[in-house]
Amino acid sequence: MDRGIISGRYGKALFMYAEKHGKAHEVYGETKFLSRSMSNYPQIKRILASPVISVKKKQYILEQLFTDQPISDVFSNFLRLVLEQKREEQLQTICFMYQEYYREEKKILLVELVTASPVGEETKEQVIRKMKNFTQEQIRLTNTINPEILGGYMLYWDTYRWDASIVSRMRKIRNRIKESINNI
Repeated sequence: MDRGIISGRYGKALFMYAEKHGKAHEVYGETKFLSRSMSNYPQIKRILASPVISVKKKQYILEQLFTDQPISDVFSNFLRLVLEQKREEQLQTICFMYQEYYREEKKILLVELVTASPVGEETKEQVIRKMKNFTQEQIRLTNTINPEILGGYMLYWDTYRWDASIVSRMRKIRNRIKESINNI
């Protein structure tokens, strides 16, 4: 069976289980933390993939990641299930799928605002308001700085990209000039 299908099923099952127990938001935070930890510390993936390490030891190691806050019983039970079913190699993807189901259900849209320099809170709030009116969803905005766009901005959400950067405008002008020269 395809890993994406498996991860999707487990992610959806976790979401339904968390919703049933009123812990969907808490588990959302836990899946974000775990998936981010797995990205930042690849040794976690190696430990989980090791056939030599027992399920109990793997669960203990995963729960120790949550030292600043206790892990919810819902997520702890789910981790045990994933480990017992030998799906630990898909754990990060399962976390991502859970996050997608959560955002879809709660109507949360991730939007990335790319600018050449940092923008103020007022600008961010304006973007959030306009995107909220446009999409009718809650907006989670991140501001990424990329000096290579020279100015203006780029917005990314879902599969969309809105490019109002200076570098993009310069590229269009250059292409028009090339086209004009070729037509002479």
